[in-house]
Amino acid sequence: MASMAKQEITVSQLRAVNYEYAARFGHAVAARTHEIIVATEDRDVVLHALRWRTWAQPQARVASFDQDPLVALIELWILADQQHQFFTVGGGSAWFGAQQEHAQATTLALRQKAEALMADTMTPDALRTIQETKRDWVATHPIEGKLVSRPTARADLANLVPPRQSGTLRAVPSMQESLGDMNDRITILSDQAPTEARWQAEYLVASLFDDRLYGEHLDTVVGSLERMTGFLDTFEETAASQTAAIFDGIESERVMIFDAMERERAEILAAITEEREAILSGVDSQLSTTTSNIDEVARGLIDDTTAELDGVARGLIDHFFIRLAQFLVIVALGALLFRWVTRRRRNAVVDHDRTE
Repeated sequence: MASMAKQEITVSQLRAVNYEYAARFGHAVAARTHEIIVATEDRDVVLHALRWRTWAQPQARVASFDQDPLVALIELWILADQQHQFFTVGGGSAWFGAQQEHAQATTLALRQKAEALMADTMTPDALRTIQETKRDWVATHPIEGKLVSRPTARADLANLVPPRQSGTLRAVPSMQESLGDMNDRITILSDQAPTEARWQAEYLVASLFDDRLYGEHLDTVVGSLERMTGFLDTFEETAASQTAAIFDGIESERVMIFDAMERERAEILAAITEEREAILSGVDSQLSTTTSNIDEVARGLIDDTTAELDGVARGLIDHFFIRLAQFLVIVALGALLFRWVTRRRRNAVVDHDRTE
């Protein structure tokens, strides 16, 4: 959820709110136009009421079907405001004579309901920002003619919503959500299309008594009625077949997508397996190379250490024998000195005896 919408409402919930309000919009207008027709004998008022009824429901449905539910809600809000303006100060302000106030009350109630939905959906700051811009936009973009053309805000939505907040509820829906929304729209169309076709027929029948319809115009109206009757006879079957075809197409597309995903997954797993085997083979090769290098280095170190130890041992042995030789020389010299001293003493004793 983005900054314009409140956190507690989801995309699916807002779509459901839009669809429910659009249906209420059409029902409220239909109920009011029925009361106006029953209460008047003015043929122009009847035609205006019938025209309003055939116009309102499709306009609300188209607005609610916008892909972005926040944009759809803004469109419904603007539609309700434009409709109320049309029947108060616009081209339809005198359409219903004595019943005009009742039409204005209905359009006002629809506008207030749309404003309440906006308040429930958007944050207060965002609502204040867009409310001021919307008021000026509606004043300069009224409904044209006799409900002939209604300017929509889609082209100018960037002026209604700040750029950093535009499209705040856009999201990538899941397949289940998309199918659910499509089913809701088909259900709404299936329910409303026959009713709208009948309303169009009633409007055409009422227009037959218009003095301006004669000759070719009358033939055109009769042809339209015949085509509409044929459409009503075949619509339900056509809608059912189209719905079945759509869902069959979606199902086949879904199967194709899952098959493609399965093939892609298998290819990815195979590529990962090959890459893993290549990595492990490389690691084994590196380990073998590293092991042989370690062995060579170890042998070199052992050989060098052995040579050094041999050299040290030989040095120690040589040193030992040198010391031993020195010791033996000292011992020999000591012995010679001892013999020489002993011989001198012995000679001195002999000479003394002779003297006496």
